[in-house]
Amino acid sequence: MCCPSFAKVLLIIFNLVFFVIGIVLLSVGIWTVTDPYKLEILDILDNAVVANTAYILIVLGVFIIIVSFFGCCGAIKKNKCMLIMYFIIVLLIFLVQFIACCIAVAYKEEVEDFVNDELYDTMADYKAPWDDDNNVNLAWNGIQFLLECCGTNNYSDWQNTPYAGESDTYDGITLNYYPPSCCKVADPTDIPSGQDFPDVTDPTGCINNPSKDNMNMVGCIGSFKDWVEENALYVGGTGLGLAFLEIFCMVFAMCIYCDARKEEA
Repeated sequence: MCCPSFAKVLLIIFNLVFFVIGIVLLSVGIWTVTDPYKLEILDILDNAVVANTAYILIVLGVFIIIVSFFGCCGAIKKNKCMLIMYFIIVLLIFLVQFIACCIAVAYKEEVEDFVNDELYDTMADYKAPWDDDNNVNLAWNGIQFLLECCGTNNYSDWQNTPYAGESDTYDGITLNYYPPSCCKVADPTDIPSGQDFPDVTDPTGCINNPSKDNMNMVGCIGSFKDWVEENALYVGGTGLGLAFLEIFCMVFAMCIYCDARKEEA
């Protein structure tokens, strides 16, 4: 037994929360498409799903907004058709989330190996640091700035790439083995396109005499894992919270649906 009036209020509130989540996902997707480097960083992994993550977020955001509309309208009007459609859609979302989590846990090592291999392979395609027409350049510059890292496993990876044999200059200094994006900068989040790189704290020392004081020597795959581990609690907590929210929404939708049937009987 449930209280239909109580279920109606909570279902409306929960779907307003879903509506906000949809707006957030839509905004993040649009931000990723329009912000420098973000798409290139995703594209570097050479996987259709990963490369189109931003567009998937946009579609998902719009989808959640529509679903929340069904839930609110179904609850307010006690529309049986809308409530049953809402229940089925939320159930499908819940099942997809559960399956995705199981796959992520089961293939954790395979995903790590895939990311590591793709990063290492694309280092060979890195050209002059200022070539904005080359997505690999943009992606690697963005990764190394944002994660404060250098190379895939460590900074020495660049010595085994075609880039190490090229001649280029940065701030009047002849470049050797490492891209300027390996150097420590004042603000890692400041990554404008073109030759306007963030302010490198010690360009001469970084390029000619690299050390942990002037260069990010750790590999990007390690920095990426650290970032995932640091945010795993937030991601896991959010996912668990959404799962419980979806279960309550399904229960309340059925409660209102059953009450609507009784009123028609």
